[in-house]
Amino acid sequence: MVHIKVLLATVLALVASTASSHPFNPSRAASAINLFYKNNPYKGAFLTCSIKGCSADLVAQYIAASKASAKEREDESKEDNALSRLNPLKKARGGDLAVLAKKKFSFDFSRSAVFLIYGGCYQGCANEFIYNNILPRLGTGTDMKTVAKKVAADMGFFAPVICIPMAYLVKGLLRGRGLRESYASYLDDVVNKGVLFKNWMIFIPAQCLTFSVIPQHFRVSFVAGVSFFWMIILSSILSES
Repeated sequence: MVHIKVLLATVLALVASTASSHPFNPSRAASAINLFYKNNPYKGAFLTCSIKGCSADLVAQYIAASKASAKEREDESKEDNALSRLNPLKKARGGDLAVLAKKKFSFDFSRSAVFLIYGGCYQGCANEFIYNNILPRLGTGTDMKTVAKKVAADMGFFAPVICIPMAYLVKGLLRGRGLRESYASYLDDVVNKGVLFKNWMIFIPAQCLTFSVIPQHFRVSFVAGVSFFWMIILSSILSES
């Protein structure tokens, strides 16, 4: 199993290696960021998407834990009320239950490692190659026809065949599952949880913007921003697979 601390240390080292010793200046910072993404497309893609993927999963875990704790407190409260009716001297335990729920909660860092790796390696580096090396073969313009062809290729092939299954494969490898079992889990979620349809709802409109108005060296970063919300959805679905 990949240790999350090693992965985070690697990401932080990459961030530190690109830090500037000059005093902060907004215009200079914007220029430096623009230059960095132009000159270091894969490094920038990995940094942006690995941090985004891990952050989205942490948010998804917190939301899920909060809902679970609320349900647990609600169920225990109902039980206490029922017992109180039988024994009027029984004290409510709501405060103690809340403390107990907080003590039980902890982040699943191995799950976050899935999204750090998936975010950095696939959504970052692989998408950088796909968006700016493969899809330009369909055309380099931003006219409607060219954009439509790129969106169709991305949503019709890369998303269902490579992009989403890759998350299940990474999770499977970290959890000791085989390729067949991981892919079977993906197909089950496509059929029963609508994972592919949910992806299309978010990314078809977003990719129309990606290939029409977003500068080439910022395409992966733009998609990373949009996919933050998609990663929260995917993290929630994967946690149940």
